[in-house]
This record gives sequence, C-alpha cells and structure tokens, in this order.
Amino acid sequence: MFKYNDVLEKKVKETNQLSKETDIISKYKNGEFRIVTEQARYPLANLANIFAEHILQPNYQRRRVWDLKRKSKLIESFIINVPIPSIFLYEIEFSKYEVMDGQQRVSTLLQFFADEFALEGLEIWHELNGKKYSELPMEIQKGINRRYISATILLKETAESESSEMTMKQFVFERLNTGGMQLDPQEIRNALYPGKFNELLIELSKDKLFRKLWGFENAVSERMEDCELVLRFFAYKSATAHKISKGIKALLDTYMKKSITFKENDVEVLRSLFTKTVFLAYQIFGENAFKSEAKSKKSEKMIYDTVMLYMASIIEDLEEQEIDVNEVKFNNLSKKKYAAINSNKELFNGKYTAIKNVSERVDFFEHELKGSIIYDR
Repeated sequence: MFKYNDVLEKKVKETNQLSKETDIISKYKNGEFRIVTEQARYPLANLANIFAEHILQPNYQRRRVWDLKRKSKLIESFIINVPIPSIFLYEIEFSKYEVMDGQQRVSTLLQFFADEFALEGLEIWHELNGKKYSELPMEIQKGINRRYISATILLKETAESESSEMTMKQFVFERLNTGGMQLDPQEIRNALYPGKFNELLIELSKDKLFRKLWGFENAVSERMEDCELVLRFFAYKSATAHKISKGIKALLDTYMKKSITFKENDVEVLRSLFTKTVFLAYQIFGENAFKSEAKSKKSEKMIYDTVMLYMASIIEDLEEQEIDVNEVKFNNLSKKKYAAINSNKELFNGKYTAIKNVSERVDFFEHELKGSIIYDR
C-alpha cells in the first residue's frame, strides 16, 4: 500500500542530507579556517642573525624546560645528522616571526653557539662531553655549521583579524603539542586565555617578595607553577566572596576564562591588592609566612591560601575604614599562627582544597588571631 507520508519523510531526509553535504563542500571550498604556510630552511651558523628580531617565547608558549642532557642530545643529533622535526613559526609582519613550536630547539641552538653551556651525557660522541661550541675541534664546528633546521611558516594572511589570529595560533599550538611533552594545567591556561590578566599573572609571579616567600629566588618555575600560585589567590578570593563551589582545577579554569573580560582598571586593582597582601604577609610573618611551622623548609599551598586571603581581608577592612596599615599593631601573630595550625591539624590537612575548606581555614585564622590586631589611633 502506497504511504505518502513515508515517501515524503524519505524525500525530506534525502534533501537534508544533500544540504549538509553541500554545506560541507562549500565550507571546504571557501577555505574556512584553512592555514596558509610556506617552507624554509635555516643554516645553523646563521641562526643568531635570523632570530635576532623574532619572538622566541610568545605568551602561549611554555617556559624553557629542557635540561642540559636533552640540549646536548639535540646538538649530538645535528653532529650525526639525525633528521630533526621542523619548527613552526608565525609571521607577525613581513620577515618577522614568533616561534609557535620549537622554542626549545631554537633556544638550545642559540645558547650552544653562544657558548652558554657545555655538552654532557652524550652517548655516541662521549668524547665531546664537557666541551662548549668554541672548544670543539674545528672540523666538527664546520660540520655543525653546515646543518640546517627546517621551518614551517604560518603566513599572516591565514587570519582575517586579531581575534581570529589568536584563536588560530592557540589551535595550532594545542595540536602541535598533542602527543608531545604534556602541558601542565597552567601552561594550557596561559595558551588559551591570553590578555591583560594573564600578563599580570606573569608579572606578579616575578615579584621579589613573592618569590622569596616561596623559595623561587634562584630558580625558574619552568612549568608556570608560580603563575598558578598567583592565580590561586585571585580565584579563591573571588570564590569565597561569591560562595562558588568548584574543585580547584575547575575554579582556576573558570576564573581564567572570566579574566578575558577584565579591563585595565580591573587589572590595576588586582595588581595593587596582590602586592600589598604579599608585603603585609612578609611584614608580619617574615620568610616563614607560608609555612606551617617555623622549622619547615618549604612553603605550603594550604598555608599560602589561608594567609594571603586573611591578609587581603585585613587590607580591605583597613582601607574601608581609612586606616593606614602603619597605624596597626600586630602582636605575636607568627606564634599565634603556628599555634592555630597545630590546634586544628585536621582543618589544615592539605588534602582538603575545596572552597568550603579554604573559607573555614580563613575564618578560623580570623577568630584565632583577631585579638592580636590593634589599631593604634
């Protein structure tokens, strides 16, 4: 029996399918999100001149993480002529590029040619261990100089606008790093959420007092854990104020996403609060500000969160009442801090990082230490 509705339904499905295929083909032909590239080969001996004006580490790149052995193995690979993967560059303007992928390789080569490190851990050419570039036999220097590194250049015409340019660069960066050295969460946030706030995190992570309190003075925080610590302060402060309930990773991700909308004034307020808070923490607790005990060797995130949020609340209260911090006496707060932590070790268990737990620790601090804060007016 002929069923008109069945035939009609079949025709509609066929039409929809054809329409989808047409849209797909049209999308492909129109080159939506199609990347325009060209290839290049750079002689190693000329890298210093070639990369003199290039940006080696744009915001979405990870920080340098190669140790000397890994750097040395790259040099050994060039000596024995092992094929090296191409680096990826993005054309900022004519003949000026930033390194999207391959920053470690380029930096290593530039450092080696500048005699900034000696080879170590070589297996095939172990005779060269301990030697810098200028100390290598001349024949080997010439051999390295003759080698090339290949580059794939993403041309500027790939992107139609600044926003699409950043989206494209982040997309390519993420794809290039899939399967490579796994990025830490903050490195991913750094790549995905560029802007004034992300620049602020990088700036504040270099604050001398902050680095001193964390023991980062003579160390490079290669995986951006210092930036994540700065972010923790802002994210937890916002979450406790607005009673947000999320896990720490989701909280930090959400705050970074929100930060894209921050204006210059917002960033300035945050900068001021952070620097004042770190200074007050150091002024009151000294170098042990973020430690659970005076004899502790390392600062702890749990104590850092609690102290920073408590100090920030004091600063905001004083500013609201128009009281200068220099008019306030903080009596024996260091001793009382340690006593408070020891009196409730369960509360200060590092396993509990939920916003509820952070708020409870700050409230407990305020209750235990409040009597030691005296306004001298």
